[in-house]
Amino acid sequence: MQGTLTCAEESRAAGDMLAGTFKPVDTFFLIECSLADEGGWRHNTVKSAAKTGQFAGILRHLSALPRTKTLFVRRPSRNGKQFFIARTNQPQPQLFQTRLDEYAELLSLDMAALAAGTRPVVDGRVMTEVDELYAICANGRHDICCATYGTPVYQQLAAHAGEDRVWQTTHLGGHRLAATLLAFPQGIAYGHLDAVDAEAIVTNHRAGYLLTHKYRGRSAYAGHRLDNAAHQAVGAAEALVRERTRRHRIDELRLHDVQRMADDERRVRFVADGGAAYTAAVRTSLSPPRLASCGEPPKPLPCHEVALYPAS
Repeated sequence: MQGTLTCAEESRAAGDMLAGTFKPVDTFFLIECSLADEGGWRHNTVKSAAKTGQFAGILRHLSALPRTKTLFVRRPSRNGKQFFIARTNQPQPQLFQTRLDEYAELLSLDMAALAAGTRPVVDGRVMTEVDELYAICANGRHDICCATYGTPVYQQLAAHAGEDRVWQTTHLGGHRLAATLLAFPQGIAYGHLDAVDAEAIVTNHRAGYLLTHKYRGRSAYAGHRLDNAAHQAVGAAEALVRERTRRHRIDELRLHDVQRMADDERRVRFVADGGAAYTAAVRTSLSPPRLASCGEPPKPLPCHEVALYPAS
């Protein structure tokens, strides 16, 4: 199987669990740039840009804030300099936008003020709050599956949401789960998307609902700063709670706490609107070696087993 299928084909054939496969990020920076003068998007675009070139100092500046992720974004046949900030780890996530004249203006972003929760200002301009953005991984030079699956999804999303709200992006993580997408401002992660899913993604997101059968997890749970393993366990637990209780509204479940038990089980408790509490037990193990990315050796991947306790 591994010799004939791409990583995404293998993942789909195996019925990989999507929930619990996204790592924690509190703040996203999205910079519009195709990097045409530097050879375009590459295998590790952001890491390469952080080493040399015009973005090296900028990316160091942005990384001063903990738990951040910087993405380059683009739209075909466009050469602009839009910049977005998504704050996902707060009760009301926010998304901000501005147009840059020069990328060096990003060095003026006050990271301490941003961490304190003030409205971001770039080169004296207060950034404008916007309500919606979709970022789809389509970087085929990182993994061919991202372009193969991501490009059709991008095209259909643009048709349903409008071009100004939809962007192709560099690596989001999880090539085998292509097409992968982030919906902002909440930082909701989806995987195994196809073009036919685009309309449902937009319609449900605008109405305030999740698609749980394509759900990978959130980038952050308001007020919590979990490590990678705990965060992914929470994502797996949340998906099962939502599916069993039919609570599909984005904001109707709140993470209360995560407890690490002596046997390495994690107890994850959520509180819903109205006060109902739901607890799930999550055990995480490693699979036999699997394709995580095309062109790379197979490796073990995390697998979650989730059980739901009776509601309290």
